[in-house]
Amino acid sequence: MDRRKFLRASAAGGSFASLFALTSQARAEAIATFQEALGRQSNSEFLTVFPGSASFESLTKGFNARWSAPHAQAVYLPLRPSGVPAAISAAQRDGHAGALRVRGGGHCYEDFVFNPATTAILDMSLLNDVGFDAEKGVFYAEAGANNYDLQSRLIRMGRTLPGGSCPTVGLGGHVSGGGFGVLSRCYGLTVDWLTGVALTHMKSGSPEPIAVSKQSTGAEADLFWAHTGGGGGNFGVITRYDFAELPRAPTSAVVSIYGWDWPTIIANGGASHLAGIIALFEALCAALPASSFAILKLAHQDAGQVQIIVQDVQFNGAEATADSAAIVSREMAKCGLTATSNTLRALPGQPALPEPASRTEMSWWEAITFFGGSSGEPFCFKHKSAFLNTGFTQRDCETIYRHLTRRMEVPLTASLLQVDSYGGAINSVCRTDTAAWHRVSNLELQYQTYWLPEGHGVPPATVEATHLAWIRDFYAEIYAHLGGTPDPARDTGGQWDGCYINYPDRDLAEDGARHALDLYYGDNLPRLIRTKAAWDPKDVFQHRLSIPTQ
Repeated sequence: MDRRKFLRASAAGGSFASLFALTSQARAEAIATFQEALGRQSNSEFLTVFPGSASFESLTKGFNARWSAPHAQAVYLPLRPSGVPAAISAAQRDGHAGALRVRGGGHCYEDFVFNPATTAILDMSLLNDVGFDAEKGVFYAEAGANNYDLQSRLIRMGRTLPGGSCPTVGLGGHVSGGGFGVLSRCYGLTVDWLTGVALTHMKSGSPEPIAVSKQSTGAEADLFWAHTGGGGGNFGVITRYDFAELPRAPTSAVVSIYGWDWPTIIANGGASHLAGIIALFEALCAALPASSFAILKLAHQDAGQVQIIVQDVQFNGAEATADSAAIVSREMAKCGLTATSNTLRALPGQPALPEPASRTEMSWWEAITFFGGSSGEPFCFKHKSAFLNTGFTQRDCETIYRHLTRRMEVPLTASLLQVDSYGGAINSVCRTDTAAWHRVSNLELQYQTYWLPEGHGVPPATVEATHLAWIRDFYAEIYAHLGGTPDPARDTGGQWDGCYINYPDRDLAEDGARHALDLYYGDNLPRLIRTKAAWDPKDVFQHRLSIPTQ
């Protein structure tokens, strides 16, 4: 959509936050435009969007096109932090007390917000300011901002936050879930920099604002700690994050991609050749410094290629901390994998570079947008996750190969197992210092499958069922010896360490939500439950995988 069409759609109510970001209108003038588009006078603290508005359908659908809220009757959009308790009170008066859900970026992989039981949505997207609070001496980010808002504004101050690179991810859930990204091996998780949280809670049954910090004591200390990895949508409505300090942003980055074509893999040993590529990646992750980040994209055979991507960051124009090209060349020679593809394919998550093993220098902003990829048209997807402490076994590699070469009823051109380098600064923090439990792993896994419902010559329901069957079968077989999940309680060898709450997977709750929460939070779960009981005793803020009160 071009800029003018986008602005016309926004003025009609299609994207409130985007209109703020893309025009130079004063905030008050923009709000007046929205009120006029809505056709009614809105509360000065929040806007209310009802069915029939041009924006309503868009605001009741998720980033994942699988999810919507077909029975929603109202969407409340706070205009300022004080609008959050006001909007919650209005939702209660309007009869939505038991079915109000909070939308941050709308990027949740599962149907936590958008589902048939939701009758009202509290949409935080207009609280999207990011800056420096001179009075308090802290950097801040409002919870309705997304990664694009965050990085585009921090870079102007020479700062960054080591979170995810997907631009549309909302900070409300991302930060509180222990956000992880390409700088995390160097700088840690988002919550390792968090020093304050402002939110609205329901401890007394009525919405009340509160600010807690790293200096808080007693029950308030627990509430702050719960937001350092306890996940979004559990304890209240987050309005703002504070950071007493933030790491300096790199000035540039060098990104290299190395590809191996699937026909070559199959012709040269199949499973054993793929196992060699996996072993190469593990060796690279062990050899590269914390300032480097590596990704292994084990794409399905239908995508045509498997890739390793390496990013090195530079500061103030200086050379990268280490010459990753030399390390890669050395490890590739050891593994006998120097023959890479002459053509790189675009795999899910980023465009391809024009030449094999090309080292492309980028500004830091270009590097951020490169890894962020492009959202494009609405699509459907399913993700699963796991933390790997050691390395893949021969059995794992054979299972991976079998599922990546499995032929299905429709092509799996956007299905893959992505493996990210982990550890470094992340693992320098004690497991219980923050609510983010996973502090001993070396690799983080994302099982991913994406699809468009139409255009395959079969019913859309068949397309979805095919993709879901593939990813569920793949995951279940990898962890079959552990009961079907990466359960550290059943893993006597210490290979696996549970799952990442920011990649939620409702399948994990099939054996009971408690099992899923153990995988997400480990031994930090009891303290999170006590905090939930103290600050949200009536379980107002809940979803399929939320923290229980007992």
